[in-house]
Amino acid sequence: MKDYSLSNVLPDSQAQVTRRNFVKNAALSTAAIGLAPLVFPSLASAQDAAGKPKLKVGVVGLGGRGSGAVIDILRADPDTILWAAGDIFEAPMKQISSLQKSFSGRVDTDGGKREFIGFDAYQKVIDSGADIILLTTTPAFRPLHFAAAVAAGKHVFVEKPFALDIPGLKSIVESAKKAQANGQSVLTGLVWRYSPHLMELHKRIQDGAIGDVLSTSSMYCGGGRPNKMPNMKYKPPTMSDMEWAQRYWQNFLELGGDGALEFMIHGIDRMSWAMNDAMPVKCFANGGNIVPVEGANAWDNFSMRYEYADGRSANFFGRQIPRTFAAGTDDIIGTKGRAFFDGGTASIIVNGKTTWQTTGDLDYVNEHKIFTQHIRSGKVFNDIIGKFEITHAISIMGREAAYTGQLLTDKQLMSSTNLLIETKGMDFNTPFTPRPCAEPGKTKFS
Repeated sequence: MKDYSLSNVLPDSQAQVTRRNFVKNAALSTAAIGLAPLVFPSLASAQDAAGKPKLKVGVVGLGGRGSGAVIDILRADPDTILWAAGDIFEAPMKQISSLQKSFSGRVDTDGGKREFIGFDAYQKVIDSGADIILLTTTPAFRPLHFAAAVAAGKHVFVEKPFALDIPGLKSIVESAKKAQANGQSVLTGLVWRYSPHLMELHKRIQDGAIGDVLSTSSMYCGGGRPNKMPNMKYKPPTMSDMEWAQRYWQNFLELGGDGALEFMIHGIDRMSWAMNDAMPVKCFANGGNIVPVEGANAWDNFSMRYEYADGRSANFFGRQIPRTFAAGTDDIIGTKGRAFFDGGTASIIVNGKTTWQTTGDLDYVNEHKIFTQHIRSGKVFNDIIGKFEITHAISIMGREAAYTGQLLTDKQLMSSTNLLIETKGMDFNTPFTPRPCAEPGKTKFS
């Protein structure tokens, strides 16, 4: 087989991974995610009775995923405390009282003095003295917030998706490189890669259980759009367009990246994992709205075909349509057999017989265990460079190929200057008008 090296499409990227290096570096054990021991940023002086440093956690965005991430990291490391929190809305901040009840003595926001509301809350959380920053706001803000957290010397959890367009992706990669050089750890919320049953499956694949991987077919289908936007007639007359959009951000390309980035990226990431995190050189795709939402511009289904420089191919199918079959599967074909994953069960099949099988589930806590263990040991964890930068590039590539209806190359993709929205200086008074829904054959790539 040819060497499965990554196309050099991410400028100055450290993401050029051969199959041999991938097998060596991407086994995804707690000690093997391509990390180098460095002096990590100094931690705040709070310690437990045994003298073990307390890791102070600040969260930016305290909605469902934000409060979930706080719970995950507090469970992962008993010597973490919630130190600061911020959100653009007041209502999510009520989660703090629930967290105080669930984690007695491990929530200390100084009587609410380190609880912040507003578009500038992210900077106040970063400046609060926290060691770790969890970025779990509307995804459009991720490049801005990540750059600020890295500049302040923080370790950062960056929820997916962390980039919705190529300018945003390049910003994220630049910040990730700075973090790595400075000894700051970075974790991304693509949680399937940290779920033990899938980790074991891919270790076996990398060890040659099905031979060389030839192709992958993945899907990620849900039963409906998350946070579906109500009819616009219910928008209060005093509420700005921006506030309405922020409340229903999953419905808007500019804020959530469409379903390909906001939801289906989990399946696209598993597909990329199976293909050794190589960057495809071509993509064509299809998609649209089976059940449109008035006033929204995000689609509810995508089908994508990726082609690689060595002749391999991968296919992805995703949808979010009410009352339809929901599933997330991977069918990985190799020269000696196949691997199959259906969400809860992972299998290796050779000559028509199952030679290995295990079960499991998403493990949000395990990813934070890996993250905090690296921080405490002084080793740098960074899963963006050479890994999830590729996943996001592939997801954007598929979305844009579907939007335009054209065959899109890797070089075309990385030449894009299309910034979906500017978040610096944004507030509820910032005008917001969503772009028209894409029309394949009419929408132009830019």
